Amino acid sequence: MKKWFLPIFMGILFVIISSVYGQNETPTPPEDVIIHVVQRGENLYRIALRYGLTVEQIASANGITNTGSIFVGQRLIIPSIHVVPMPTETPQTHIVRAGETVSRIAQLYGMTTESLVALNNLSNPNALYIGQVLQIASNNITTPQTVVDVGLITQVNPSSTENRVIHTVVRGDTLYRIAQQYGTTISAIEQANGLARGAIIFAGQQLVIPVIITQVGSASDLPPLVQSLDMFPLTLTEGRSGRLSIRTTMPVTVTGSFLDRPFTPISQDNGLLTLILIPIPIYTETGIYPLNLSITPSAGDIVNLQLNVQVRAGGYGSQYITLPADRLDLLNVGIEQNEMAILSRVTSRVTMQRYFTGAMSLPAAAVMNSPFGTRRAYNGGAFDRYHNGADFAGATGSPVLAAQAGQVVLADVLNIRGISVVIDHGWGVYTNYSHLSERYVNLGDMVRVGQVIGTVGNTGRATGAHLHWELWLNGVSVDPMQWVSEFIVP
Repeated sequence: MKKWFLPIFMGILFVIISSVYGQNETPTPPEDVIIHVVQRGENLYRIALRYGLTVEQIASANGITNTGSIFVGQRLIIPSIHVVPMPTETPQTHIVRAGETVSRIAQLYGMTTESLVALNNLSNPNALYIGQVLQIASNNITTPQTVVDVGLITQVNPSSTENRVIHTVVRGDTLYRIAQQYGTTISAIEQANGLARGAIIFAGQQLVIPVIITQVGSASDLPPLVQSLDMFPLTLTEGRSGRLSIRTTMPVTVTGSFLDRPFTPISQDNGLLTLILIPIPIYTETGIYPLNLSITPSAGDIVNLQLNVQVRAGGYGSQYITLPADRLDLLNVGIEQNEMAILSRVTSRVTMQRYFTGAMSLPAAAVMNSPFGTRRAYNGGAFDRYHNGADFAGATGSPVLAAQAGQVVLADVLNIRGISVVIDHGWGVYTNYSHLSERYVNLGDMVRVGQVIGTVGNTGRATGAHLHWELWLNGVSVDPMQWVSEFIVP
């Protein structure tokens, strides 16, 4: 009996396994139909492009009335048995720069304006903004390549600010967002910093941003008067600074505004180069904002331009602070507003002489223990204030250094900031040094970079000895550490 048991058992097992495998086979679709399952990031235009069809053909075969409304996982009938799917592409991208238009970008890549608009679901082709990433996907496109010389970056002397762009990672940053902000690529940043593909970055990490040496081809659609228009960085951030450079073919006068604030242009090279330094106030909401320019040449017609500029959130953290009882009166809103008005008035004057010669130096040989932009709650209250400077935890009496050359325009005792010194560095750039125990400079003094101007203290609304360091641009308080890590002004 045992002799027959094994063959019978194996036969039954074979039947069961065959049955199971037969049940798991995918049913063969009808020969005259191809089913496409919609993937993340796809739209009807891209699907039609893949199969060599039109959007209308796929929409008609599936009874779709709204061609802009498909969803991930949706099964679409591809209406032809003769269609052979094209190889899946890795979409190329184009980062919009100042002065570029949809039609010129399409022309640059050998596409039609309509196909570029459809590929990117652009509801308003005239509303492109600087730093916007457009997908470029076509089998027959020869993409103008952006040449990034990473080797040049690695040879830069770390102590030099010439051609140096260092980005300090903040909360919420990703390599994609950083690459978009500076108009470069993720792979270029990874290569410049020796990062493995997909490496994790962290807040406070400093990244070298590869300098773009040249870009073959241009999609700018600027009037003949304007030779070039450059925004740095491409995406602005609340609480930080930006720069717009305008190169013209003849001397001009530039006026304009951004975020409802007129700006003061800096004229260089006998009027052929105009620099505009742009502060983004803290609490500016994420969005696209118009930057208006009026360019008046020495001869000829005035040129009016409007640029769409993206502002993103700063990703600042929060902090609880407990003040001693004898300083609680300094939380009075009226005292705060009065002091901010004084500083805004002092720092709103633009000196056309430039005193600073490079990036800002650190103002103290101490650890920064509280960054700019942190939302603050005092003594258990609401987060209704923000930190408009960077704090350095130095010991009482340790030296405070001028971050750059300039002229002292305020040397006084303020209610909240205590003993303070404000230095005008020219071109609307000011730095403020507060909570000092002593100051060694007076109103009107000229100072050099690195000069000792006072000592760390605990005066004003402070919970302990530290230096509170601010940077003001055109009367707006911005992140001073950006001016340390990035060379904002060439």
